Amino acid sequence: MSPQLVFLTLFLGLISGRNDVDLQAGPEIKSIRLLLDGRQVAEMKQPPWRTNVDLGRLILPGELVAAGYDAQGNEVARVAQTLNLPRPPAEFVIALQNDDQGTPVSATLRWEHLIGAKPVRSSLTVDGKPVRLDRSTSARLPRLDMSHPHVIAAEMTFDDGFSTRRELSFGGAVSYTADTQLTPIGVRQPGTKAPADAGDCFTSSGSPVRVAAIENGPALVIVVLDPDPREPILALGPRRNPGAFQGGSVAARHLIPLDRGSRMRILWPTAKEYRTTHNAPAQIFPPSKDVDAEEGGLVWLLTRRDPEESDKFEKRRVADAVGVAGLSAITGAYRRAVVLVLNHVDDRSIHGGASVRNYLASIGVPLFVWSFTGPRPELDDTWGHIEDVSSIAQLKTAADRLRAELASQRVAWVAVDPVAALRVQPTGRCGITPMAAAR
Repeated sequence: MSPQLVFLTLFLGLISGRNDVDLQAGPEIKSIRLLLDGRQVAEMKQPPWRTNVDLGRLILPGELVAAGYDAQGNEVARVAQTLNLPRPPAEFVIALQNDDQGTPVSATLRWEHLIGAKPVRSSLTVDGKPVRLDRSTSARLPRLDMSHPHVIAAEMTFDDGFSTRRELSFGGAVSYTADTQLTPIGVRQPGTKAPADAGDCFTSSGSPVRVAAIENGPALVIVVLDPDPREPILALGPRRNPGAFQGGSVAARHLIPLDRGSRMRILWPTAKEYRTTHNAPAQIFPPSKDVDAEEGGLVWLLTRRDPEESDKFEKRRVADAVGVAGLSAITGAYRRAVVLVLNHVDDRSIHGGASVRNYLASIGVPLFVWSFTGPRPELDDTWGHIEDVSSIAQLKTAADRLRAELASQRVAWVAVDPVAALRVQPTGRCGITPMAAAR
């Protein structure tokens, strides 16, 4: 059985800069090296296995790897977690404690929840038989014969209703076949016909990448909108555009729709503060429910109000919300875009707008920035090109650009992990290009 090495610190949200990292290692491990995208960033030579790591100034998708070494300097264990990519709101690990012969004698469930929710139900089985967990989610294991294979399975349900499950296989001559991992990525495809040989479209580290499918699936547009949208209301209201609202409220609701098959979601930039399980700060931005384009147009969507948050101006975190919107946009197999509606409220974000804009480019999410109060040249360095949508006619023009962007997109399912998927290179033989910016 390989020595155990597990992350106790799980990075579930957007992360950059210096951060503490805690690990748990078996007694066979005498040193641990941390690698960020293959580059060593820290080394620990004795317990406690805790260090502080610089994850970089910018928010970028990546992989943090911990490699454990024995007394002779041989690598004997390796574990990894992705950074700044979609992950579930909670994760846990099954941490085993071994006796002097290397046989597991006890197990502890160690978890991390993005908003600090606590487990309300936990279960553990060994080879299908339940084992009692104590209040600290630890258990003594039955005597195990390591010449035979064993499976330890655990499940946790948190007080927010989220459930998750893990399994460990060990002992004997354990072998297993894992399903090939398929990751959806955004690509641009000219025309409507998919290539005859999709397997000749991409490479990763010089090797061909298998493409299981290329789909023209639903589109998701996430709009970062102030909870008090007085500026869109003033710009688009009947007093400014009386002709556009002829026909009553039904016609107004469907003014400037997106194409059929598109979904829309609002993300309010008013962060709700939480603490994770290990007391790290976490910010959650409340989204609206998704609505189909047939349910309403952009004028109706952009004049929505969040009554719970409209007066809390001091909590606006616009850039942070845009980053979270980008992360949400790649959670699933969608054609995607994020729209930021600028306002004149101070932005109290942790991350800067330029950094967030770079992050969205790195994960392949187009960003559209709209202003209902005319040009905003003072924000060009922060947000890049800003479109003036202060009239119905100008909003229609901006909406046409958004529709054209979504129409050019497809979703390709590639047979690589999520980090490698964002770094595939086009061969040039398919006419299909990845949307994620090359690094």
